[in-house]
Amino acid sequence: MLKTLNLFLLIPFIFSFILGCFSFIKNPIYIRGFAKTIFFFEFILAFIALIFCQDTNFSLCNIQFSYDKFSSYLIFLSALIFFLFSIISKTFINKLHRLFYATSLLLMGLVNVIVFSDNIFVSLISLFWIFLIYYLLSISFSKNEGKKNIIIQFMSDLFWYLTAIFLISKDFIRIFVVNDIEFNFSLLAQYMYKIDDLHILLAFLGFLILIGRLFNLIPFCAKNLSNSLVVNPLVYYLQGFSSLVLACFLFVKCYLNFNFMFYQMQDDIALFLLINFIIFVVLSIKQNNIFKFLVNIFSANVIIGLFSVFAFEQECFRIFAYFTFVLCIAYTLSVFALMILSDKFKTDRFDELKRINDKSRMFQFFITVSLLNIASVPVLSFFGAELICFMMIFATDYDGVVLNIAPYVLIIGAFALSAGVFNALYRILIEPPEKSINITTLASHQVIVFGLLVFLVVILSFCPNYIFDQIGTVMNIGNF
Repeated sequence: MLKTLNLFLLIPFIFSFILGCFSFIKNPIYIRGFAKTIFFFEFILAFIALIFCQDTNFSLCNIQFSYDKFSSYLIFLSALIFFLFSIISKTFINKLHRLFYATSLLLMGLVNVIVFSDNIFVSLISLFWIFLIYYLLSISFSKNEGKKNIIIQFMSDLFWYLTAIFLISKDFIRIFVVNDIEFNFSLLAQYMYKIDDLHILLAFLGFLILIGRLFNLIPFCAKNLSNSLVVNPLVYYLQGFSSLVLACFLFVKCYLNFNFMFYQMQDDIALFLLINFIIFVVLSIKQNNIFKFLVNIFSANVIIGLFSVFAFEQECFRIFAYFTFVLCIAYTLSVFALMILSDKFKTDRFDELKRINDKSRMFQFFITVSLLNIASVPVLSFFGAELICFMMIFATDYDGVVLNIAPYVLIIGAFALSAGVFNALYRILIEPPEKSINITTLASHQVIVFGLLVFLVVILSFCPNYIFDQIGTVMNIGNF
């Protein structure tokens, strides 16, 4: 099975190099088909690894990698998202095909390296290249008037990245370098007692900065405050889902090694998350831009999932993993539905939409299901995941003042988010006075993607216990 893992790591880099450096494939149709085939093969390998591969350590290109059930869960989720985006990209990538697919493969490869690598140096260097890819994709697939905002965000990313690196490296890694010990996540806890408390705190804050940026929290990702989306929505959301996978990885690794710091600072961290949650709820209420509305809703729901970890029990990570998986599926469906809606009506504003033609029944069905799901309607999958999360939050006896207040703020905010989604559904299907003349037809590849996602929503809705138990075994990564 080591060959499977080696192939999974190497294939994105090899074919990204081939696609980017050689022009033997010139037709955009062939470029897209070539990349789609690679993403599908990666998805199959991720599925095989999830089912059959056991925990193991292996070396590739003189770099040590570690594979466990936690890694298998994340790479499967990542491979699924990249594969679905490669299929739907036919509609939304109309230029620079070679650049998009080559960098997407490279991005997937770097995400896999971070998730597999136990070495912190390798993870931090790979993360730097990921920020560069984000900038390249954003600047290449953006509106002309939005390039200034992209440059500002990139400079912000560099500032926070360098700040985090400084905090992590400030005497924290000295014990590892002096004693010729690999700076690995698996070894941090063993040597933590030899490091000064102040330097542990600084390193902990450095990791929190990186996690906050990858979770797109304010102020680390200030572009969330903008009222419009200046980047191609497909590129924007592909970056967002990639960041979510990386954030989950770093968050769990950080929690495992700094759990005592996490416990001591739980009220401060909870206050920071709660402020972000309130901001995202407020931004989503009167948001007129379709995509920014979805971004704010998504960020607020991620924070709800993060609060489940404050229970400080092993069960909380099963809940967090299940919530993350359901959240990704739910929002992938919503993202694709709203992107097609925006593409059909040539606008990304609610007040400029026309009412969908009554004969576009299939399109209306997919939009309705996607929005009802993220509105936490009972029976659909996201309701069950959110319910389990809130059950953990309300069942926990917290020590801090902020954490005791947080559950009530979260439940009120969740109702506000649901109301906002219902309002969006009303503004899309009912409110527009003018009806569209044209029938919105879906291409075959779009129907396949929507059908697969709706199938996953149904499976997650009617078999939550089985899926939850399976993810529970995947996330069995230690005692807390």
